[in-house]
Amino acid sequence: MKHAFLAALSLTLSACAGPLAKGPSVDLRLRHVVLYQNGLGYFERTGVMSGERLTLRFREREVDDVLKSMVVVEQNLGPNETPSTVSALLPRSGQASGPEEPTEIELVFSPAARRPVSIAYAVPTAAWKATYRVILPAKGQKEKRALLQAWALISNIGDEDWSEVDVTLATGAPLSYVSNLRAPAMLDRPELKGVYDGEGGALAPVLAERSPGPDIDRDGVLDHEDACPREPGSASPQPDRHGCPHVVRVASSSEVQILTAVPFEKGSDVIPTRARPLIEELARTLKSVPHLRAFEVEGHASSDEAGAGAADLAARRAAAVRAALLQLGVTAELVTRSRGAEVPLVAGDTEEARQRNRRVVLRALDVGQAQAPSRGREAPAITPEAMEKVPEGAASVDAVAGAFRYAIANPVTLPKKSSALITLINRPVAGADVLLFRPDPAAPASATHPFRAAQIENRSALGLQPGSVSIFSGGTFVGEGVLTRLLPGESATIPYAIDSSTEVRATSMTTDVPVRFVSLLRGALRVEDRYRRVTVYDVRPGRDVPETLLIRHARATGFEPQGLPGCTDATPDACLVEKKLAPGAPQKVVVEETRLSQREIPLVQADSERLSLYLKGSSLPAELRARLDRALALRRALDAANDELDPLRRRRAELIDRAAELRESLRTIERTPQAGKLRQTMLDRLAEVARQSEEIGAKITQRIEDVAMARAELDDTLRDLVIEGR
Repeated sequence: MKHAFLAALSLTLSACAGPLAKGPSVDLRLRHVVLYQNGLGYFERTGVMSGERLTLRFREREVDDVLKSMVVVEQNLGPNETPSTVSALLPRSGQASGPEEPTEIELVFSPAARRPVSIAYAVPTAAWKATYRVILPAKGQKEKRALLQAWALISNIGDEDWSEVDVTLATGAPLSYVSNLRAPAMLDRPELKGVYDGEGGALAPVLAERSPGPDIDRDGVLDHEDACPREPGSASPQPDRHGCPHVVRVASSSEVQILTAVPFEKGSDVIPTRARPLIEELARTLKSVPHLRAFEVEGHASSDEAGAGAADLAARRAAAVRAALLQLGVTAELVTRSRGAEVPLVAGDTEEARQRNRRVVLRALDVGQAQAPSRGREAPAITPEAMEKVPEGAASVDAVAGAFRYAIANPVTLPKKSSALITLINRPVAGADVLLFRPDPAAPASATHPFRAAQIENRSALGLQPGSVSIFSGGTFVGEGVLTRLLPGESATIPYAIDSSTEVRATSMTTDVPVRFVSLLRGALRVEDRYRRVTVYDVRPGRDVPETLLIRHARATGFEPQGLPGCTDATPDACLVEKKLAPGAPQKVVVEETRLSQREIPLVQADSERLSLYLKGSSLPAELRARLDRALALRRALDAANDELDPLRRRRAELIDRAAELRESLRTIERTPQAGKLRQTMLDRLAEVARQSEEIGAKITQRIEDVAMARAELDDTLRDLVIEGR
């Protein structure tokens, strides 16, 4: 097939104003529109020509874009037919009074065309926008599968209705520029000089081209290892308890069970200190189920406590648990009851059995109607399984020139100056509800509370564009997030709410440890230190939390993580640390990072004890090590002498002051006859002070000489002592 081209086609985006055709065209319909996300639109029109001229009408601001992108194609040319030559007559300058005013372009076909003709061009238009819905899987769902819906908002800002138009939505940002093709261009020319100076190069810049197996109860223990696969629990070294609840279980809507017995001593009703965490966990559980408004606190005794006092002992134990729960803020009504030793939990007469029978059990007496399950209530309609039946709007998805193109399945009819929302994607994705601790200035509460977040993985070949995301869970709307660009194979964790029931506190401490000597030259010592940065995240999960917590740990510049726990999605500046959670079970996440650093210090000024640590970490020849040991010994002697000098000088100054005070006192009483005995006492004291001062002065002189000798010997030792870089 032969074609006639007016210009090379440039695929770009927009919904233009027109054109309204005049002349011998039976029908110049808008057939196909390609919309891009950077505000460009590509339009294709088809009509039947029966003459030589075709007039097209555009807005004034669109004309230059049409001129630089228009393509004209004649259809149904026979093997021996020659396509027409097409030229365009441009509107006169100043014909339109403003950028929104209509203006005309006349196409001339020579010879006259009498066949179908397609015309395509690109002009600015309204960008299409992406918006998403993520329906999270229900708790306890065997497979971590969410549903992702992608919708597109498209707008027809033109002056004509779209009727049965094929619409394609494209990602990417085709380059396009504003240019004034119609303005006459008078270009500057270089001055002709240096013609006879030989061949030259360029006189101006030359521009170049520009995220396991199934886990039904979502407790972090895989089903094939989980002793309680349908009941959330936590890890245990005992295979028969691994993955089972260990402390408290909400057995049903009307029962709360203590799984770990309060370890009362024989004959005692005092809750021991080691059982306090159990009582605190029980209190948190009761406060998390407000629909349970009254409980029976049932006390039990063991067989070796049976007798007249067993019932009273069991009652006191129940009362002790009740008092502890009330002190911890439990507002439900708590009624105590004694069962004595009548209902043992474990049969047998062993000490282990008796210990387990000394217990307290709680049972609900009153269930509030607000939270009680209502008869005939319909199951949530917004589930991944239900929403999966929604048909997708995109009939096909192709990758062209680095961008994704979504071809809408059905032709679109859209009146002028209006918009429409179209479903693009509706398909299952790997996804889960998680907690994300990532302090964000935009959400002040996130400094201590993690975000609830939807974690999805794009395992498809589709590229997802930036847009808002509405999150649904448990059949209802739970929050809104923002999705940045998500390419195939990438994962995204989308915050949608703050989980105020969970608290995370982060503390960091950096210490430095001497490592080794690197070099020594002319008394200047280069050493290597290891800086150790430890960050501790104290996590206190709420009662109803997802199984996974992700901590975005910001890396310190130059530091490398050491055995970072569960690190995923590492980047140069941060790492996501993954931690499995159990409801209400506090835990710590410790991240350690290290950095090696070298520095230079004068040996005569260095601390001798720290120098010894550098020596321990260094590998040196025996002779060199002996000489360095001698230098360190001299340095320690120098430190010791200097350490003695300061207190000696302070003591001598005190004695000098005391002598001056005694002399002044003697002058005061020298003419008092009756003060003879006192005068003699003071003279004796003055003599003793003078003797001590002279003695300390001698010590100071000796220490100064010791310092001078040690420094001289140290200088002599260091003069020829060289450690090459190691």
